[in-house]
Amino acid sequence: MHRFSIGSISAAALLALSGTSNADVLITEVVDATLTGGQPKWVEITNTGSAPVDLSGYSCGNINNGGTTLGGGSALILSGTLGSGESIVGSYEADNGPGGSSFFSVYGVDPDFYWGGAYINGDDVIALYLGAATGDGTNATLVDVYGVIGVDGTGQTWEYTDSYAYRCGNTANGGVFDESDWTIAGANALEEGCGGDDTCEAANAVANTTPGTHVGCAGPAAGTAYCGGDQGTCPCGNENDGSNGVAGCANGGNAGGAVLSASGSASVAAGDLVLSVSGTLASQPGLFFQGDNSINGGAGNGFGDGLRCAGGGVIRLQVGIADANGDASTSINIAAKGGVVAGDVHRIHGRIHRGLGEHA
Repeated sequence: MHRFSIGSISAAALLALSGTSNADVLITEVVDATLTGGQPKWVEITNTGSAPVDLSGYSCGNINNGGTTLGGGSALILSGTLGSGESIVGSYEADNGPGGSSFFSVYGVDPDFYWGGAYINGDDVIALYLGAATGDGTNATLVDVYGVIGVDGTGQTWEYTDSYAYRCGNTANGGVFDESDWTIAGANALEEGCGGDDTCEAANAVANTTPGTHVGCAGPAAGTAYCGGDQGTCPCGNENDGSNGVAGCANGGNAGGAVLSASGSASVAAGDLVLSVSGTLASQPGLFFQGDNSINGGAGNGFGDGLRCAGGGVIRLQVGIADANGDASTSINIAAKGGVVAGDVHRIHGRIHRGLGEHA
């Protein structure tokens, strides 16, 4: 899996609590990572509804090894208020104080709560209930579930051993698991390309999982724009007018500058990342390319009448021709063409013929 850093084209009051609207509270991400003890292991729960929810009416637990009863005999009763669109994260480990948990060591923040022990592996079911569930959970209402109760996940398509899965939809499943509502990376995905190196595997976790943020099927963000042509660095005094956000230097067709963006996911395995440029010169050829480093601390250096912000280990990705609106996109597997492996960070750059920052 892979996180890209995307450059601009120039260089590239809660008033009341809601009732128990359980269709809006659901499990949105599960992770079984690969550091010592198989940590961090965590679950994300999200309120996808339009009103805040009192979580004290809910409990969440695990069902292990193909069994039908809750691990430890009961689910953990949740607490607090979960606002509209908000998520909470519970980590299956002890709270060792600020900075002492595996979760903190990977993500740099503490989770919202701890389960107190490594009670799950990637073949276990996670279940969310309305009510304080005990035993087989029939004394409460099963709201949502990841995995199939009564089935050991080993070898199943929903297995997340040394891996992760994140939710696409926004509606709880009522206890009937539907794997089509999830992006499931597959067993051992967080070990990909690392050869057992913990630093690399931690980087995989950061690049491919999003604790506390329900991102849907788009998955983790495919990069962050940088190196805008509005900082007084454009070589012809052709700074953009800021109307296009992080964009390139102003060009003959667009005072706001051209914009390089990405869609799809930051996943090597998926291979679905698409780079697009808009606001550039119509009908002109251009090059998408990749570099290992950001130039001049990310501010770029003058190049023609635009900026070059990516360099080092440059790989030409694809040549495209902008349409009549000044738009173009890639059509190849970017990760494969760029020789990307898990844990890499590269800078993507675009340059259109006659100067990406050409001024009028």
